[in-house]
Amino acid sequence: MPDARRVLILDDDPMVGLLMETVARLDGAAVRLTAAADEFFISLETWLPTHVVLDLTLTDRTGEQVLQVLADGACRARIVIVSGADPARLTAAAAAGRAGGLNIAGGLHKPFMPATLRGLLV
Repeated sequence: MPDARRVLILDDDPMVGLLMETVARLDGAAVRLTAAADEFFISLETWLPTHVVLDLTLTDRTGEQVLQVLADGACRARIVIVSGADPARLTAAAAAGRAGGLNIAGGLHKPFMPATLRGLLV
């Protein structure tokens, strides 16, 4: 039976995005990698991912802003928040997402081990 997970990744760092995409694909998931929020939101609506991997530090808006849009839209995907910034920011974003009704799988601090990402994409 094919894996039903559809993982949508938003990260504007091409190398980190490629790593996350590769980890998810090797774990059997279908994956879409986006580098801009507008492209991400289109894929969110048309592809209906089961999982979202979201970097907090983006060039076109903050990850916290994206989380707010996801909460406002009652997103049901399992969400992994990723950041190389201060771990307190990661913790605060996860708490805010949960408070907004989002299904936050956890936070992932960069650099990360691929096995840790795989564990959050269950």
